Amino acid sequence: MNILKNKMQRRDFLRTMAKAGLTTAFASQFAFSNKAFAAAGDAKRFIMVFYPNGCVRDSWHSYNLGGLSSGSFDTSPLQPLNSHIDKILPIKNLTYAGHGGSSGHPEACSGVFSGGIQNATTFDVSMGEALGGQLTNNLHVGCFSSKTISTAYMPFTDKNGNKIDVPDDPQMIYDNLIADVVGQDNSDPSPETIRRRRVLESLHENLDLLQANALNVKQQGKLLSHEESLNYYQNILTSSLNVGTGNYSRPVIGMTGIEADAEQIAKEQMRNIAMAMQANITNTASFQFMGAQDESVKINFESIRPYMGEFGVDPRLYWNETRSHVSSHNESDLFDAQTRWFNMMVAYLMDELSVRADTAYGGTLLDNTLILVMSEVGGGNHQQDNPGIYVAGGAGGAIRVGNAIDAAGAGMSNLYLSIAQAFGLGWSYYGNSFGTINGFSV
Repeated sequence: MNILKNKMQRRDFLRTMAKAGLTTAFASQFAFSNKAFAAAGDAKRFIMVFYPNGCVRDSWHSYNLGGLSSGSFDTSPLQPLNSHIDKILPIKNLTYAGHGGSSGHPEACSGVFSGGIQNATTFDVSMGEALGGQLTNNLHVGCFSSKTISTAYMPFTDKNGNKIDVPDDPQMIYDNLIADVVGQDNSDPSPETIRRRRVLESLHENLDLLQANALNVKQQGKLLSHEESLNYYQNILTSSLNVGTGNYSRPVIGMTGIEADAEQIAKEQMRNIAMAMQANITNTASFQFMGAQDESVKINFESIRPYMGEFGVDPRLYWNETRSHVSSHNESDLFDAQTRWFNMMVAYLMDELSVRADTAYGGTLLDNTLILVMSEVGGGNHQQDNPGIYVAGGAGGAIRVGNAIDAAGAGMSNLYLSIAQAFGLGWSYYGNSFGTINGFSV
């Protein structure tokens, strides 16, 4: 048997896995290459962004259908996206009804993000499994998501049916997943290659121990198959990731728990996503702004105070109404300003992606990425129709960005299917879908 040298003890192996931010369940699907290879002209990377409590729909959808121009979003909380107007595809008249929608926040979270199948794997996780990744299939990050009322108010569900606790600490994400990969001097072998080698060494050692036991022929055959797989992965270790150069830096803030820090935390998490994709750690990422029915943060940052009306100045600046869920039911200018802030953070993400080269697929990361932005309800009063949804990014040229389209009452699951097909996945349905969205693809 091929026995590797410099083996780790089991406890060191587990520490290595923990440092990588990997769970025990994930160890069984440790990925070293993409599971799916999109064809030329397909999207390559996927990011799903969740914001809570819906929007003021008439204001959000104040743009006209058809080609977008520099003034299309002037009366909409989408206005911060103007700098990337040619890479935005907003969608009117979708529906959550029959596709997981509910008048209750936790009930909506159990179905809207899985295509209407209650408590099933959510779309972001399904995409991560399909696209694969170098160190993780899906990088989940958040901003104050740890303050969620309970797991029932979280949008994302793993493939075992468990709600995903999204980490809020940007520094932890960087230290556990990015820092070792990008290294300090682009040495060869890279820290990421060394980590993978150590994992393989430990797995080989476990096989040695198993084969030392008295096993029947069938059991020995299974072990030989495992050995062949490990030898295969050992051989591809010579193909190190090309992480590019520059634009990597540790976040300046962790999860402080201080409301006023939420904007900086959100930006650092957006940068973490961009850095992880630049380093080819993952092809899929999910971002969670707080939780559904959120009341954890006063969204009253200086960046949006000019849009907050009477709540943009003292004494109302710090009133309870400046919390997202409280203001959502009024569907006021204040709530419009808060959804504007979510879009400002998405615009920041797009900025970060646009200035980073995509070493795996060419162009910039934004050129090859499709971003889906959505909430668990449509309007602030729990409506299920015409939710505030858009997709963004170049998506490899696979979708009609720069245009606003009308879904004509099609369900959310149909949009999920359209997105999957933009990645060349060839899925025939997703959840309760009954077709795709007209005008979405090129």
